[in-house]
Amino acid sequence: MSLEINTIHNQFYIILGRYIKAHINDTDDASDVLQEVFIKINENLGSLTDEGKLKSWIFTITRNSIIDYYRKNSNNKKSELTDCMMQKIMHETDLDTSEGLDCCLIKFIERLPEDYRDIIMDSEIHGIKQKDLTEKYSLAYPSIRSRVQRGRSKLKEMLLDCCSIELDRRGNIMNVTSKKSCSGGKC
Repeated sequence: MSLEINTIHNQFYIILGRYIKAHINDTDDASDVLQEVFIKINENLGSLTDEGKLKSWIFTITRNSIIDYYRKNSNNKKSELTDCMMQKIMHETDLDTSEGLDCCLIKFIERLPEDYRDIIMDSEIHGIKQKDLTEKYSLAYPSIRSRVQRGRSKLKEMLLDCCSIELDRRGNIMNVTSKKSCSGGKC
């Protein structure tokens, strides 16, 4: 891949910094999150298979890092993450992904059993390779692979129970709508 972290840093540093500071009031914390984002980008750059999706991939990492920040600091009143803020973070970025499904996916991943939740989040949302997850979770590769497959299966089942997903002939998502049977009519 012809992308280098220095090029990405130069291209996205200012815009990501502004985006993070718009969501995290504490300047020092915002700087820490920005640094974490570039560390994640550097560590996982090899997993990006389509350079055309670089911006989307970077903003997904950034958005998830902001959400992680609020989760880690949930006991601290000044960093309370409300549902409204979560929706704003999830929907305001200009991404190539289907925003409705993206928001829906994260909510469903959070409902997965603990054995699958973190592994699916790392594998599917953060784009970490399954082989790299073996070290993080101290599990054998077949165990990781099995948990990812079972987690995907459970996630698919939950999504199809709640959402109607229309695909084009190439398998790209065209439309996502909540079924009335879904809690509150929303994913």
